[in-house]
Amino acid sequence: MSEPVPVISLSGVGLVYQSGSTVEALRDINLNIKQREFVCLLGPSGCGKSTLLNIVAGFAVHSSGKALVDGKPIRGPSWNRGVVFQTPTLYPWLNVRRNVEFGLRLRKMDKTLVHSLAGKCLEEVGLGDFMNHKPYELSGGMRQRACLARVLVNNPKIVLMDEPFGALDAITRANMQQLTRNIWSQNHGTFLLITHDVDEALSLGTRVLVMSARPGRILKEYQTAFTYHISGDESDRTQFSKDYLAIRADIMRLIHFEASGGDYHL
Repeated sequence: MSEPVPVISLSGVGLVYQSGSTVEALRDINLNIKQREFVCLLGPSGCGKSTLLNIVAGFAVHSSGKALVDGKPIRGPSWNRGVVFQTPTLYPWLNVRRNVEFGLRLRKMDKTLVHSLAGKCLEEVGLGDFMNHKPYELSGGMRQRACLARVLVNNPKIVLMDEPFGALDAITRANMQQLTRNIWSQNHGTFLLITHDVDEALSLGTRVLVMSARPGRILKEYQTAFTYHISGDESDRTQFSKDYLAIRADIMRLIHFEASGGDYHL
């Protein structure tokens, strides 16, 4: 039997900016992501992580190579590729329910169905009692939950997350990570998460990729399974395990060498 077509396939992808001077952001990115994978992307600041996510989202156009979703070229944004940004992007004049319904309404879906789907998603992210609140009445973590619901209500095949928990306090961040883990395991989607946090990547990803300094290239990947064991009483036991600490230390060394311009030997 032939291998299934990857959900996301990048082959030789590069991106060069022309803005007064020439800046090579990405070089020769080769990456296949299968259905139901949770891939986390790490790397030093300015290495092109967000640029790579923007190419997959359809917000940026690569200069070379091929970028495919389900075997077809990416030609702009799609509701089937939902994006959660670092900063909440809710419309302040709409309440939470209306924000979550917005994309469905643009797609001219039945109003009763839209209302039902939005309510279900808000319950799923723990905002069932806050549907009629305006965004400014919510905490930062609650606003990110609303953004996540707005993506999930479309039932996208791919969820792209660009450092969505970076501005949250430690407890809220841990809660959002657990919520994301639960949603991924229950909804069977494909997730691509950009983060600076090594522990976040290891605790969520089924595969962790580390990028080089600019021009961004994929230096190394790690097959991980910690996300299946991190819950409740198992969290500390997993994160202090020998395997976890060994991978964490290797990633930290790799990122440090890249950030300092050193030479890491794989």
